[in-house]
Amino acid sequence: MRAISRVMDVTQGTILNLLLTAADNARRVHDRTVRGVRPKYVQCDELWTFVHTKQGHLAWDAPRAWGDAYIWLALDSETKLIVSYHVGKRTYSHANVFMADLAQRVEGRFQITTDGFDAYPPAVLENFGASIDFAQLIKQYITPQTDGPDWYKAARFIRTIPSPISGNPDEDRISTSHVERVNLSVRTYLRRFTRLALGFSKSWPHLNAAVALFVAWYNFCRIHRTLRVTPAMEAGLTDHVWTVGELISAT
Repeated sequence: MRAISRVMDVTQGTILNLLLTAADNARRVHDRTVRGVRPKYVQCDELWTFVHTKQGHLAWDAPRAWGDAYIWLALDSETKLIVSYHVGKRTYSHANVFMADLAQRVEGRFQITTDGFDAYPPAVLENFGASIDFAQLIKQYITPQTDGPDWYKAARFIRTIPSPISGNPDEDRISTSHVERVNLSVRTYLRRFTRLALGFSKSWPHLNAAVALFVAWYNFCRIHRTLRVTPAMEAGLTDHVWTVGELISAT
């Protein structure tokens, strides 16, 4: 933000307001265009961040929007299209909102894989019923000791347990690898998601705006290295690579 402010000779407040306006346009593009998708395999995951203050440091009278926040992502495993996304808390109500949005954008029967979060089964059942094949990939970790000089260590992964929930999911395709790769892209391109760094979201609206811009850019502007086209082109939603100017000026 400071670099853009210096180069363009405008205040940071102006840039933040433009971010909200551009994000509104990007959100409309996604809502209008990403419809009628017919995926075969969808992978879902949540990505953690925080707004203003970390959850453990919140004061008793802090706004409800502060603290932990999550991006919920639903990825078409074959076209790499982000079909649905939601910014919210990691609760059943937000899981239900996320699945309701996904249900409005897809057609036909497909297989969906999520992680082991216990809010997914009731949310999937409520919004899809028996019309899809549903499985969870349960991951087991060992929590490392943190009482030594290396106080920050990631939990050590042990194994995964594929768990069919409903329908007849293909066990060979019970995976969240592709959506977890998108999580890496989010943390790379949106620095506010980088762990143990100074960048973080100061307000909920600007977190929403940053995510909306990233998802639209990822789907319509960024050429996927494996596909050699954008995810939206691979999914048949558009016939060309969008420019950023085209994306943020769309009406």
